[in-house]
Amino acid sequence: MSGRSGSSSLRQIIAAGLTLGAIHQTAPWPAVQAVFHALLVIGLAPEFRSPLMGALWAAAGGWVVEGTLRMYPHMGGTPFADMVVCLLVSWTLVQWPPRAPKAYWGRLGAFAVLHILLAHGMVLIAAGSHYWGYGSLWTLLTVPLWAALSYKLYLPHYRE
Repeated sequence: MSGRSGSSSLRQIIAAGLTLGAIHQTAPWPAVQAVFHALLVIGLAPEFRSPLMGALWAAAGGWVVEGTLRMYPHMGGTPFADMVVCLLVSWTLVQWPPRAPKAYWGRLGAFAVLHILLAHGMVLIAAGSHYWGYGSLWTLLTVPLWAALSYKLYLPHYRE
């Protein structure tokens, strides 16, 4: 169990809501959409005080991605992968809070790779072979950008 209280700040909710809207609005550009999706699932949702609230925001991001991509199967593989990765990131933040921004970037980069593999694996199991696209590449290339933003928005809990 996490040692965090159950309330979320309005700033967290607004940032997650705006990112969820950005995922929907960037649907014509799947690579940009993947970056916003990673920011929500790996960077913003795990920082909610309640792991359930973070997992629900992550699942919402997965459903928006599945709902806006035409060639992507709508079977629930992405929301499931999002919830699993969000809960893992949340747990590691509680157990091992980052002490420096670059260590945080590395951790989120490793979770981005896990998220990519898990999401595509779940979709493969649910619906069969599908097109991967360049979203994964853009997500990994922009890890320093969205990880730094995540670090600035929500300072690790030991620093509060």
